[in-house]
Amino acid sequence: MANIDENLSIEEKVLFSRAASERAEIVSKYDKGREDGAEIDPWEDPGFEVYHVTDRYGFIHDHQLPKSQGPAEAKAKERERERTQKWLKMINSWDKYLKSDKIERRIYKGVPLSLRGAVWSRILRVEETRKENKGVYEAVNLSY
Repeated sequence: MANIDENLSIEEKVLFSRAASERAEIVSKYDKGREDGAEIDPWEDPGFEVYHVTDRYGFIHDHQLPKSQGPAEAKAKERERERTQKWLKMINSWDKYLKSDKIERRIYKGVPLSLRGAVWSRILRVEETRKENKGVYEAVNLSY
């Protein structure tokens, strides 16, 4: 290690020293946890207000969100669960549903958030297009 230290400039030695002291401070904070005397920065605290005003979609609200869900939100979550089950069934039998009107009706009602990527990649035939154009991306990428 002595050889490495000899090759470092003074600025690099200062930076390494600062990084080591910051690392030691962080470890010290973790060791203390939430004991008396522990200093917790507000942004590190899960009780910090910004975490309570951000909804599940990442939108920030002016007021703290309720801890429990109301009847409308409970109904919406139940509807989302039901739609997810229906969409999972459709995904597993995709070829059967692709040409039917059912898929259009279900898209109009809404694709569940957890399945949007899978559904849209099937609708856009991403895998088939990738297989049909094997090597095209690499060739184009190499030309730049």
